[in-house]
Amino acid sequence: MPQKGDLIVITGGGTGGHIFPALAIADELKSRGLRILYVGSPDSMESRIVPSRGYDFVPMRSIQVKNKNPFGILLGVFTLAISCLRAASLLRRKKPKAVIGVGGYASVPIGVASFLTRIPLYLQEQNASVGIANRFLGKFAKRVFLGFEKAQAYFPKGRSLVSGNPVRKEIAQAPFPDASWNPPCLFVFGGSQGARAINSAIVELLPKIHQKCPHLKIIHQTGTADYERIRALYTNQYDQVEVVPFIDDMAACYKMASLVVCRSGALTVSELIAARRPAILVPYPRKGQNDQTANAYLLEEAGVGKVVEQGPQFEQRFWAALESAMNPQTHENMVKNYSQLRAFDALATIGDHLVGTVANSKEQPRNVQ
Repeated sequence: MPQKGDLIVITGGGTGGHIFPALAIADELKSRGLRILYVGSPDSMESRIVPSRGYDFVPMRSIQVKNKNPFGILLGVFTLAISCLRAASLLRRKKPKAVIGVGGYASVPIGVASFLTRIPLYLQEQNASVGIANRFLGKFAKRVFLGFEKAQAYFPKGRSLVSGNPVRKEIAQAPFPDASWNPPCLFVFGGSQGARAINSAIVELLPKIHQKCPHLKIIHQTGTADYERIRALYTNQYDQVEVVPFIDDMAACYKMASLVVCRSGALTVSELIAARRPAILVPYPRKGQNDQTANAYLLEEAGVGKVVEQGPQFEQRFWAALESAMNPQTHENMVKNYSQLRAFDALATIGDHLVGTVANSKEQPRNVQ
């Protein structure tokens, strides 16, 4: 097991949904006295974000081969093979005690190399529906930490552990009161980049929203690209609104929120569970594996969210869900249903298993509800 001063390699990325859990894990392990080396793609978000957070970063190229033509597949396999050899050489030089993969194609070379060099591989899977990289690497992993129980079906029996997702500490450790409709507050956001479909639906429905709940306050994070358009559309229509391109203090907004309208990335869904906030969830539409849709329906099945997929008659279906959730009795039931959902201290669970605090690998993760 890793000891104080030992090196841990973290790998993966491509999206904030992979990178930010990786950085949360890095911060947790660093607080326990371990050293961190991050390996990721030279052309993706992690190459900029990770060094800015003070961690050493090694670029390692990997190419997606799914949905490629025969030449693209051949190029991808060749690039992957070269990267796996480079990754194995890196691991032999650095001699880390463990490798942690968080998903994305950038994690594959180091993940394969960890198997070749017999260095223990751990995975953290954020979504209910598992991507190709983690499905493949799961065959070699010593332990897979899952954000949601439904992902267990993708990994060998007995290899996975439901730990929850690493969410920012100011949310995971905050004492959130139950969501109240007195005073009513709608919190709208579409991730750090915003969501144009959500933005447009909200401003188009403002007359109906105001008629349904005249005293409703709206906090709307638009994303930088859509800020000016949405701010202008609110003008002279709605004065109980705070329109911003980006929000740093999400915990404060969750505390004020009676109801949330948002996308359904794994971290957003995990934050909703931690904050116990009813939500209207609009999954980001994606061809093939649609992890956000699977995440969203987890909350709908639990009775704490309503899913509205984009497509024909989106605005009408969106309003039907929003109007229903704004009903005080429906809202109260959604709040009560959160008592059935278990929230986890993911960082403590992952950290304890990595450094050997948990001797029994089948021990259940901490329940923080």
